[in-house]
Amino acid sequence: MKDTLDSLDIFVAVKELKELEGGIVDKIYQKDDELFIRIRKNGKNEIFIKNGKWICLSERREGGAHPPPFAMALRKYLSGGRVEEIRQHEFDRIIVINVLKGGRYSLIIELIPNGNIVLVDEHNIILNAMFQQKWSSRIIKAGYGYKFPPSKENPLKIDFDDFKKIFTERDVVRSIVKNLGFAGKWAEEICSMANIDKKMPVSKLNDNHMKKLYDSMKKLLLKLNEPEPVIVDGIDVLPFPISKYEGMEIKKFESMNKALDEFYFSYLANITEEEEKFHDERERMKRLIKQQKEGIERFREMAARFREEGEAIFSNYEEVERKIREKEFVRYEHPKAWIEIEHNGKNMQIEIDVRKNAMKNAQDKYNTAKKMEEKMKRAMEAMKKAMKEMDEKKFVKEERKKAKKRLWFENYRWFITSDGNLVIAGRDAKSNEKVVKKYMKDDDIYIHADIHGAPSCVLKAQDVDGNKKEIREKSIEEACHFAVIYSKAWSQFYVASAYWVYPQQVSKTPPSGEFLPTGAFMIRGKRNYVEAEMKLAIGKIEIKGEEKIMGGPPDAIKKWCREWVILTPGGEDKAKMAKKIAEILNADVEDVIKAMPSGKFSIKEVKNENTLSGS
Repeated sequence: MKDTLDSLDIFVAVKELKELEGGIVDKIYQKDDELFIRIRKNGKNEIFIKNGKWICLSERREGGAHPPPFAMALRKYLSGGRVEEIRQHEFDRIIVINVLKGGRYSLIIELIPNGNIVLVDEHNIILNAMFQQKWSSRIIKAGYGYKFPPSKENPLKIDFDDFKKIFTERDVVRSIVKNLGFAGKWAEEICSMANIDKKMPVSKLNDNHMKKLYDSMKKLLLKLNEPEPVIVDGIDVLPFPISKYEGMEIKKFESMNKALDEFYFSYLANITEEEEKFHDERERMKRLIKQQKEGIERFREMAARFREEGEAIFSNYEEVERKIREKEFVRYEHPKAWIEIEHNGKNMQIEIDVRKNAMKNAQDKYNTAKKMEEKMKRAMEAMKKAMKEMDEKKFVKEERKKAKKRLWFENYRWFITSDGNLVIAGRDAKSNEKVVKKYMKDDDIYIHADIHGAPSCVLKAQDVDGNKKEIREKSIEEACHFAVIYSKAWSQFYVASAYWVYPQQVSKTPPSGEFLPTGAFMIRGKRNYVEAEMKLAIGKIEIKGEEKIMGGPPDAIKKWCREWVILTPGGEDKAKMAKKIAEILNADVEDVIKAMPSGKFSIKEVKNENTLSGS
């Protein structure tokens, strides 16, 4: 799961944050390594900062105790000041907020490993910092001049001639990551757009390859000007979708900051310290195993090359002796020289030591090949040990997840009615379209809440196994209830209506001269209305031997689930409530979040192994 922002995320987030320029800094709050900076402009706006990792607008600040010294220092210098500028430094993971209050103060936010939040004056002298730090090249401490960390090439400014110089690593993708600062997924996307293998050795790159990569990079960066922010299946948040996640569930957002806010507080903020340590250790082990695999492959290639070179020298013994004697070299750097000989039908350039004869050079090649084979063997043993260690590490959350098998309807909102009918609904415009076009059959029922901002729902005339199931009045009522609670009505009303119609009444053909956007449909003929109360139940159900989290009308959840929680609109934030429910049901927070509508909540009733209570 993503746990820190990259340069592209920051570019789009900062572009939106620039709307706060001209605003007035109000109070500044701090909890551990997290800051909230309140800026007044067209109302209250709060910038959330997680040191070294995250920044976004947020409305999720919790009340806290007396502010610590760093927050008090920031209030002293910044509160009441006017925000002059918010910018990204170069294309780095660093944000600078300039504030005018008598003089100019800059708050420098480093979203990098061992990052910091630093306040400097107009002379770039450090006034305060969240942490004191010291490296050979710079010191973060009050009274010292501030120096930015070293920057990489700025991909927004680089021209083609300089771009060609970045390919210094073993392959294409590593060169783009190391020298331009792109995260791995973006480097892979550039390669994919250019239709070039990301593992292509840089030695095989020509100008045509590099031009394709350069043009693809520029096209990718242009997309930042018209972002389509998405959260991908609870594992990543991006300024726009990429090919790596094709086919996975995405949730679209109207702004990058809203997407970042949702992702952080719905997913990352719920990770416990124990989970974070486990995650870090697992990622370290995965990186180690990956490096070992790459090392094994490298040693294998080197062993094969040195052995072939030894065979080539041995097979052309007299010719090699002559070339050494007559100094017939392609290149010469004493005591090394490169000779060209033919072996097995191909021309080879081979490095030799001119101080040694042909036989000794051949023997050196064989010995080096054996050393590479020994290194490969040791690397394979180390990799097996690391993989065994990784397998032996146990973690409750991972064990809960590993056995789960995803069913097709879990790509959508879903529940099972009291009568056993499957109901599915879209999560966004695209999935609304798919639910109706792909899955609605002639004997199903179409349902929609009587409010703008609601999913298209299909009440299936079948069960979860695809067996025919007659649709009864109780199922229609529950499906209408489902449509209402997963609409915007949850945050606005305590009672709302939904209507149901037959599939033949649903059309994608608009009246003449009108247009229907993705996910919207024309309804013709009589609409049948059902009123529903804002009550949502979330429970744990077993389907085909697998435990699932299901959300829907209380009657249906109580019918099928052994444990459940009943919710109504309230004052509790979604992320916090999801964590509570996950603890009650002994479930994954991510699964619970997927079963909840947008809005705030209050618990009304709980049933689990130990509890049955009302509130």
